[in-house]
Amino acid sequence: MFWYDGFFVNTKKRKSEKNGSYMIKLIITDLDDTLYSWIGFYIPAFYKMTKELSFLLGVSEDKIIEEFQEVHRKAGSVEPPFGAVELPSAEKRFANATKEEIREKLDPAFHRFNSERKRLLKLYPGVEDTLKYLWERKVIIVGYTESAEENGYYRLERLGIADYFKDVYVSGSYDGRPIKKPTSPKTHVVLEKKPNPDLIIEICEKEGISPKETIYMGDSLSKDMLMAKKAGVFSVWCHIPNGNPPELYEKLMKISHWSKEDCEREEQYKREWEELGYTPDFTITDFARLKDIVEKR
Repeated sequence: MFWYDGFFVNTKKRKSEKNGSYMIKLIITDLDDTLYSWIGFYIPAFYKMTKELSFLLGVSEDKIIEEFQEVHRKAGSVEPPFGAVELPSAEKRFANATKEEIREKLDPAFHRFNSERKRLLKLYPGVEDTLKYLWERKVIIVGYTESAEENGYYRLERLGIADYFKDVYVSGSYDGRPIKKPTSPKTHVVLEKKPNPDLIIEICEKEGISPKETIYMGDSLSKDMLMAKKAGVFSVWCHIPNGNPPELYEKLMKISHWSKEDCEREEQYKREWEELGYTPDFTITDFARLKDIVEKR
C-alpha cells in the first residue's frame, strides 16, 4: 500500500482485476460519518435537549440519560423520533396526558435539539461537489444506511443532496411498527444489517451492473469494508478527520442501545477483518479524492 495524491492505494492486485480494469458505473455509500459527522451533530444536540428536559420534568440530567438508555434499547436505536415522550419521568410528570399532549409540552426540548442539529449538521468538505460531479457523469449513486428513513433520508434532504441519489436503502421505522412504508419513492426499507453482503449484491443485480464496476464506501472497517470485500465490490474507506473531541464518544456510550451481545458481535467482526487480512482498495481522508479514484478506473 502506498500514498498517492491524497489517498492510500492498496497495491495488492484484486481478483476481479486479473482480466483487466473496469469503469466505475455504480457507487453505493454509507451515510452517517461518511458524508457528514453524525456523532458531531447528534450528541451535542441530544445533550442540549436533555438539559431542557431536566428543567421541564424537574429531574436531574443523569436521571434523564439513564431513562433514555432504556428507551433506546427498546427501540434498538439512539434515534427514535420524540423518544422523550416515552421517558418514565415524562409519563409521571404528565400522568393524565396523551402521547401527543406530552409531545406538545416537551416541545421546548425538541426545539433545542433541532436548533443545535441545524447549527452542526454539515457535509464534509467536497461531498456535495463530488456527488454532483459523479451524477453529471451518469454514475449511479445509491445510499445504504442502518438509520430509519425519518432520520437517514431526512438528513440527505436537509443537506440538499437527496437529488443525487437514485435509491436509498434504510432500516424500518421506530414508531412502533416493524416496517414503515417509505414516504419517498427513492427509499427502500430492508432488514439486512451490516456486514451482510447480500444487499450489496442485490443492488448490483437490480441496477444491472457488475460488482467489478461498483464502489462501496463507508467509515467502518469491520462493517462497511468487510461487507464490501465479501460482496466483491471495490472498497473505499472514508477515514475523514472530523475533529470531534473524545468526550462525544463517551457521551454516546451513556445513551447507547447496544447490548452485551451487540458489543460481542462488533468484536467478532473486527477479529474477522483482521484474520482475513483484508485491506481497503483505497483509503481517503478527503472526500473529493473519490473523483480521482473513479477517473483512474
